[in-house]
Order: sequence, then C-alpha cells, then structure tokens
Amino acid sequence: MASSSKGHRREREFLEKLTKDGFVAHRIAGSGVGENAICDLIAVKNGEIHFIEVKSRRDVFYTKPHTEQLETLKNVAISCGAKPVLAVKLNYKDWQVLDLREGLPNKIS
Repeated sequence: MASSSKGHRREREFLEKLTKDGFVAHRIAGSGVGENAICDLIAVKNGEIHFIEVKSRRDVFYTKPHTEQLETLKNVAISCGAKPVLAVKLNYKDWQVLDLREGLPNKIS
C-alpha cells in the first residue's frame, strides 16, 4: 500500500474519531501537497478551533523537514487563534494527540 494511501486512510479514521467525540471536522483536500498546505484536518468543538496534522508510521522520529512543518503549523494556528495539534497513530498502538503549544516532539514511541 502506498504511504499516501495509508496516510489518507488514517486522516479519515481520525476524522471519524473526532466526529464521534462531538467535533465538527473537515479533511483538507490536497493536504500535504505544496508549501501552502498547513494541516490535514480542521476541527471545532465548544468554539475552539483545532488545526490538526495526522501522522501514521511504524516509528516516528522527527527530522528537520518534519520539525519545520510542525513549527509552521504551530505558528500559523496560533496566529489564527487555533490550537495546533499533532495526531499520531503508530502501528498497533492507540492514537496519541499532542498539543504543539507545549512543544514539538523529537520522537513518538
């Protein structure tokens, strides 16, 4: 399976989870393509807006390009009054949801 197919499947899976948790959520078409793509999902609950990047991997170590992407997400979200979020699904583990205002991860395990 192509990694983009797995990524899109995980985005839809997390979108469904958000909806079940009472969020109004939308997947961004073309997310991850081009330098103007900020996040994969936008979700709102109780008036709080969340810009969400979804990652799905066997292990997650954040290289410089990934860290730069997350830093951009964090800065844009905060400037828009939104909460920057990283949702990570490692193989055979539950979702991990990180508030990027608390710092950027170097590794998820």
